[in-house]
Amino acid sequence: MADQIFKLVITGAFNTGKTTFIRSLSETAVVDTDKATTTAEEQRVKASTTVAMDYGRFQLDDIRVQLFGTPGQPRFDFMREILAKDMNGFLVMVDLADPSTIDAAATLVEQFKDYQAVPYAVVANKSDLNSSVSPTTLREQLQLPAAIHIYLCTATERDSVREVVRRFMRDARK
Repeated sequence: MADQIFKLVITGAFNTGKTTFIRSLSETAVVDTDKATTTAEEQRVKASTTVAMDYGRFQLDDIRVQLFGTPGQPRFDFMREILAKDMNGFLVMVDLADPSTIDAAATLVEQFKDYQAVPYAVVANKSDLNSSVSPTTLREQLQLPAAIHIYLCTATERDSVREVVRRFMRDARK
């Protein structure tokens, strides 16, 4: 029997850990479109940024999960709709160490819900760091219904990322 394919889109603001999330999880070499950051403000944060997409995949039981990461910068937002085509679910990443990413996450949740009615969740990255944003506060700020999950994660840790996707896939099937 052939594997099922599940297209999972990973989105979020600039520097929330989308590329790291995919690199931590993918069982194949990640295809990325990183280019040098262009403004002094961006360069203070990191040296490169995704300009089109990241792509990786991994096997979860009998499901081949295809991971598509969106660019985080607004000037590349046209890629979001392209990557959302035929998605089976999406994750919106928030950087708990940078509360300014929460407003962008709220916008992205609404944008992706408009693209297609599929399961989604919020991934609270850098949960290993001290943060002033609790999951309860995050839920309130994003105005998420109780049925939408918030998963705590450390994108640099393969087991943490794998557990997020495993839980999301389980919850998405309910």
